[in-house]
Amino acid sequence: MVIVEIDTRQIGKATRALGHIKNGVPRALVPAINRSLASGRTTLKREIRKNYLIKAKDIPITMRGANYGHLGGDLRIKQGMLELGKFKVKPRGMQRRKAKKPLTVQVKVSGGGKLLRHAFMTDALNYAGPYQRKGKSRLPIKALLTIGAPIMASQPTVGPAVNKSMGDTLDKRIDHEIKRVLAITP
Repeated sequence: MVIVEIDTRQIGKATRALGHIKNGVPRALVPAINRSLASGRTTLKREIRKNYLIKAKDIPITMRGANYGHLGGDLRIKQGMLELGKFKVKPRGMQRRKAKKPLTVQVKVSGGGKLLRHAFMTDALNYAGPYQRKGKSRLPIKALLTIGAPIMASQPTVGPAVNKSMGDTLDKRIDHEIKRVLAITP
């Protein structure tokens, strides 16, 4: 879990500088918090991609930002397993029956891939990716799933990097936003 707290010195600094302006402190804190959350989301995806072969757009993270009524925000990682097709699968696309090669899949950066003997690529059901038959008949088929995004984010190197990135961004942005509010207010 990643938690970034605003230091009392930062609140005091903002209050001293913006206390005479109506809603001055929230006008400075809301964009600073939202920018630090966006920075944390980017860092989180970057750190996950150092260990796993997945595209940044396929990591299911949502951001709920701060507003004047709620000076806080969070990053949420969607629960559940991810489809195996979002990782490195060879060969890509559908194959002809005669020239069919077995599928290999690689999820982590370190280590080799795994051979999936009875899997095949198709664009059935909800997504195009590797599937496997449930029995001996042609149907039903099931999509092959792998590790979930919360497990990827719980790696020991991910949390500290995200904390540092969000904290640094928040420190820089609070100073910047105080100057911005002072500049636009008569």
